[in-house]
Amino acid sequence: MPAPAVGAPEADVPRVRLARDAELAAEGWARRFTGGPPRLVEVRDLYEANGQDVLMDDVLPGELAPECEGCTLALSLFKVVYTRRAGSR
Repeated sequence: MPAPAVGAPEADVPRVRLARDAELAAEGWARRFTGGPPRLVEVRDLYEANGQDVLMDDVLPGELAPECEGCTLALSLFKVVYTRRAGSR
């Protein structure tokens, strides 16, 4: 059985991210995925070319696997990508 999509209610998303997702959803943002460079620039450009605003939110402490939590490089490079219709807020 495939894993649920990120952002789906049944996905194993840390509570700290669920709270942030809810906060941003109230502002019209939809969570898309978590990624790292160099794809982040490509994805941002693609969403913007399709009329979307893009927000790249920092990965929060507590979102990473326990063995990765001390890795400041991962926290600084990876971002959670959200989009919404351009000018919707």
